[in-house]
Amino acid sequence: YLLHEQRVAKAVFDKVAHSGCINAAPNIRYLQSPYALFNGDLLLAAFKPSGGMHVLLGDFTGHGLPAAIGAMPLAEVFYSMTAKGFGMTDILREMSDKVRQVLPVGRFVAVALIAINEANRSIEIWNGGMPALQLLDEAGQVIDVCRSFSLPLGVTPSDAMEFMPERRYFDRPGRVLAYSDGLIEARNRDGEYFGLPRLLDVVRGNPTGQRIGAARIAISDFLAGESHHDDISLVLAGFGHGMSVVPHPAGG
Repeated sequence: YLLHEQRVAKAVFDKVAHSGCINAAPNIRYLQSPYALFNGDLLLAAFKPSGGMHVLLGDFTGHGLPAAIGAMPLAEVFYSMTAKGFGMTDILREMSDKVRQVLPVGRFVAVALIAINEANRSIEIWNGGMPALQLLDEAGQVIDVCRSFSLPLGVTPSDAMEFMPERRYFDRPGRVLAYSDGLIEARNRDGEYFGLPRLLDVVRGNPTGQRIGAARIAISDFLAGESHHDDISLVLAGFGHGMSVVPHPAGG
């Protein structure tokens, strides 16, 4: 009975948390492998009214249902404010306030928020507590790195935080590679970490359309039957491909 209740709750959670364009956007490929039935990692994407898109990867403290509960109000803020045309700074401040309102003391969420704007050929990234985001060229070579220069949301009041994103301009196609620490800190039976170098080797060693599948296989082979002890998330968000990234109809 409890398992049935959890499955119903998960269906509701998935509709709320994944009501954006994460499965419809042609420039996004991702992998998620939760530690429990509910995922403590949050991956969202939504089109902006003026064109372009926002992509968010978040990692809540803890696992399972307690972590997932905090994801729902965060997803609501992300989708509603993106749809209304708000910028990253306003969205981050509102999410920070919401996290502090709903999460118990000592709980927080690390967040990487990405804005891709094809019109002015720019990428904006705000990284609060997530592993360093890698900007890759089409061959998978690292051309830039965006490290965390801020605390996760929920640690300190919003007034004490800086929400100004880093901006990068691009003149050629590439990908933003974002991932949770559960991926690079996955350990095999020998206590070895999967690590960022191994992940980058997988990306460089496979064609664009096969990289997520290759990463899934590489992680499985590395663990060799051992279970991972944290939620695993990986996303590749493409930019500079001349695509028309515009709002889709509701539900798209």
